[in-house]
Amino acid sequence: MEYLPFGSGRRICAGVAMAQRMTAYSLAMLLQAFDWELPAGARLELDEKFAIVMKKATPLVAVPTPRLSKPELYYSA
Repeated sequence: MEYLPFGSGRRICAGVAMAQRMTAYSLAMLLQAFDWELPAGARLELDEKFAIVMKKATPLVAVPTPRLSKPELYYSA
């Protein structure tokens, strides 16, 4: 997931507060709904690459597995 800026000062996006809340909410839903693990044979690399913004040297790859057996339990009517 890549976070994109919304501008600043007088030209800031009017929806920035809602977008920040929705990003956090969406991430929380993904973390709650799935068990996450590395692909078979993969190692977790924590090395960073120096740039204007610090990034991981190798991107993180994770495999999601649904936590609940019935998909309809994830959605409320």
